[in-house]
Amino acid sequence: MSFARKASLLVKDLGGLGIYYPGQAAVARLPRRALLKAAQAGGDAVRLASQAEAAKALEELHLLVGDRPLPRDDAGILRDAYRQMMFNELEVLRYSHLTPRTIDAVCDLEGQEHLEAARSRGKGAIVLIGHFGANQMIMPALGHKGYPMSQLSAPPPVWADILRDTRTTRLWELVLARRWELEQRLPVQHINVFKFLRPAFECLQQNELLGLAFDGGGGKRWTQVQFLARRCNLSVQPIQLARKTGAAILPTFVVREPGALKHRIVVTPALDYQKRKSRADEMHVNMQAFVDVFADWVLRYPEHYMNFLLLRWKVRGTDVAPFFEDYAPAADQMSAEQAQAHLMGSWKETEDKV
Repeated sequence: MSFARKASLLVKDLGGLGIYYPGQAAVARLPRRALLKAAQAGGDAVRLASQAEAAKALEELHLLVGDRPLPRDDAGILRDAYRQMMFNELEVLRYSHLTPRTIDAVCDLEGQEHLEAARSRGKGAIVLIGHFGANQMIMPALGHKGYPMSQLSAPPPVWADILRDTRTTRLWELVLARRWELEQRLPVQHINVFKFLRPAFECLQQNELLGLAFDGGGGKRWTQVQFLARRCNLSVQPIQLARKTGAAILPTFVVREPGALKHRIVVTPALDYQKRKSRADEMHVNMQAFVDVFADWVLRYPEHYMNFLLLRWKVRGTDVAPFFEDYAPAADQMSAEQAQAHLMGSWKETEDKV
């Protein structure tokens, strides 16, 4: 790692430590309008200090959308993407202050009738999301409304092990540990995506909600779909869970318009599950159906997804299957076998720490 890279990470990590430790209590008590102002200033500062990364994020976005029109010009999308990212990061610091009494001041829940319809079948519901906007706000929004929910995901400290050679510092590990501590205060049961999935099946069998991101790195079986202008490799885990349990799949999105103080949690109608004679065909056609729904939201709110596109490009060297087929190999690209062993080793190391 170069000296300039180390210096840049030191500045970022010292800022993170300041916010996540002594600053957390103060940020958690900020009025939401002051939080918005802080996010706008912080997002603009990070964008200006990360111009090479910002340019790469825009490149990834344009590769994804191809010649499809976007709602604003590049400068506006980029500005809003970094402001969104900062607002979402500051929102994490407020997790411990969210309660059934305060959640309505933070989130508006839309599509609750789709949750009720899915649970009326008695087989649970998969709240299928992407890393789109403040996606984690789904947990307090539903949990504090009384819905029993589990979340299948990777604990934040696992990223320190995945990015051990390219990003991780001791200071960043402290930030990730604090973030995990705050996430554990959310009103859900956390299930590690890299471990045994029995708790996920039990959650659905008990007619509860299971939150799951379609675009993460976990899973063992993959299918390739068309995601706008790119070919995308996705784990079939959501469809496997739905197929085995009969649970409904509810595409769900978190949206916050530029300048808005509240998030909209939008639960959309259940996917029309399509059965096929071939299991592989069934996995593929249903994942494609979800991605088609998700793609429409990305075109409407590209700033909500741009930072995740950048993140997936950064970690492509550790992908078991490349998220996008058109990725050029990273300098330290792992084989699929090496990447799988690396991921499994990462969660084991994380388990020892947390």
